[in-house]
Amino acid sequence: MNSGPTLIRMEGLSRQERAACAIAVRTLDVAVAEAWDVDGRRGVVDVLLTLTDGRRAAFEVTNLGDPDAFKMASLLARQNHKWPLPGQWVWSIEVGSFAAMQRLRKCYQNIIQICEAVNVEHPETSQLAWGPSADPDLRWLVEASGCSMIGHSDLSSQGRDAMVVPASPGGWVDDSLTGFADELRAAFQAAHITEHFEKLRDEPNVDEHHLFIPLHDTALPAALSAGLTFGKALPSAPPPVPNYLDYLWLAPAYSPRVLLWSAEGWRNVPNT
Repeated sequence: MNSGPTLIRMEGLSRQERAACAIAVRTLDVAVAEAWDVDGRRGVVDVLLTLTDGRRAAFEVTNLGDPDAFKMASLLARQNHKWPLPGQWVWSIEVGSFAAMQRLRKCYQNIIQICEAVNVEHPETSQLAWGPSADPDLRWLVEASGCSMIGHSDLSSQGRDAMVVPASPGGWVDDSLTGFADELRAAFQAAHITEHFEKLRDEPNVDEHHLFIPLHDTALPAALSAGLTFGKALPSAPPPVPNYLDYLWLAPAYSPRVLLWSAEGWRNVPNT
């Protein structure tokens, strides 16, 4: 592997694109990596790689996941994953969707004040949300929101905020990656994936075509996503990609590995 490739205009790429390119550079025999979708260029791939054998590769990066989840993650990041606390305790909050987060943002302080007044740390397991006199905000939280809130009465809220994160998907882990190709085929029907395939196809004067996809945990069914993230098994079937795509890189969320497919089949490479 070439230990010292030349990197050109990498600062013009997004953080995600730079990270993807860094993985490719560490994995392949890259002599030069040049950011290409910069300086006002339109309709071109993100990066052009020149390998040590002189071959040129078009390298494109995109996300795959529920657009609602990306919107929620972006807003939470802008809020630094913190909401002000109105009471005496520290609270942890998990939000299930963008719409639910928007509503909870308006009523979470009311819920906290109701719970702290009667010393309830876990609204979901209490009786506060049940019965005709239950507060509508609290009833919505427990019955319909897909969100959860936990109070920590042993921790003072002074100088602290509530930590707010997306709800973690529960359920089992599919270590065998059952139905992976079919689920990926369905996910690849997204318009933006097709656009990236076409951009790679239309890039002139290259020998290889690479698509790198960070997978949000909503990109595939939860059990399959968990198998990709926490397991080491590789898919048994090739991915459903156009015949001109030479390399597919899949980076599951929070995983130490990236799955890399080529004509030689699947393999794992480090996501570091």
